[in-house]
Amino acid sequence: MGSLRAHLRVALTAIFMAATGFCPAVALDIELSGYVEPEWRHFPNDGPTPTHEHDFGSVAGEVELAFFSPSGDHTVIITPFARWDEHDHERSHADLREAKYQYVNGDWEIVVGIDKVFWGVTEFYHLVDIINQTDNVESADGEQKLGQPMLRVSLTRDWGTLTGFYLPYFRLRQFPDPATGRPTTGITVRDEKAIFESKDKRFNPDVALRFTHTIDVFDIGLSYFKGTARTPILAFVPETYDGVSVVPRYDLISQASIDVQATIGPWLLKFEGARREQRNEWVTQATGGVEYTLYNVFSTGTDLGIVAEYIYDQRRMDAPHPLNDDVGFGLRWTANDAQSTVVLLGGVYDLETDSTGVSLEAERRLGSSFKAQLEVRQQEKAGTGDTLAQALKDEDMVRFRIAYYF
Repeated sequence: MGSLRAHLRVALTAIFMAATGFCPAVALDIELSGYVEPEWRHFPNDGPTPTHEHDFGSVAGEVELAFFSPSGDHTVIITPFARWDEHDHERSHADLREAKYQYVNGDWEIVVGIDKVFWGVTEFYHLVDIINQTDNVESADGEQKLGQPMLRVSLTRDWGTLTGFYLPYFRLRQFPDPATGRPTTGITVRDEKAIFESKDKRFNPDVALRFTHTIDVFDIGLSYFKGTARTPILAFVPETYDGVSVVPRYDLISQASIDVQATIGPWLLKFEGARREQRNEWVTQATGGVEYTLYNVFSTGTDLGIVAEYIYDQRRMDAPHPLNDDVGFGLRWTANDAQSTVVLLGGVYDLETDSTGVSLEAERRLGSSFKAQLEVRQQEKAGTGDTLAQALKDEDMVRFRIAYYF
């Protein structure tokens, strides 16, 4: 592996110099890392049709190639990702998570290219995180994101960090293949028929501004976004397709938001709030809660974190996402061992419909190069009137992965 990595570095360095015009005399620091990850997913219940399998095998991989100038001022990072799935052709996909040039000069930082940016502090719903599109076929919890083309400029001073974003291109949200993919609602989402409010469609110039600062125990973020909403409205249309179909509609929005986290000993107090204008209507959204960590539980050397949060959306059942009047509870157990063992048990309860979903996530390093991850998701109860929960009540899932890191 070491010899292969050395040969790859030499070849990629030559390609990079030829492509960018870097002088061969300039010594570049190069880092190559990544992982390969076989995955098995099992759905214990029958799907909506006989074409929906119980077991899915797939393989994913990601490589990060980074070039650093001797001064450290210039960096180029390229991070391709790809997955092959044996049944769901929509989940077989590739993406450039990063392909960016970064320049740092004193208080200034400039990033040009494709990148990933995360905003927010809460656990169950990342309300203010709006720059990147969700990689909807990669994970059920929405944590994975697609790379976003951008120009990002940041200035850091004693009074905080101010960052401006220019986002010239929009990424569509992907959905599982309705004929074979799982989890599935049984409804076909016609991505190719996507409707945009902007006349420029996917080339609408989105802009954003974010200010962050730490004051005593408070980490504060203030953000503004103007552009195409990342979450689509799934609308039924008069056109006729095979089965039940919807078309995603992407509206133009303006959103101002705040996220705050206070660290007070073993307590974390978290809040995210947003005021959004969409289709000439103003909407208020908020989520927040607490996390308390019990250190060295029963003198075992392990830690136990307890999380409780509430999620609110003024639109309630008309919101384009399921978390609109819900409470989330979680327990995070950390073994603090050499294998970095962590177990997270979580649940979300809908106060309007009584729907209840639970999840279990666990991970543990195996040796120095492998990591095993287990994920279990179950729709414990689908309440009356909860269309999404009713559609997913038979889509419980077990997911197991072993990743090899290099």
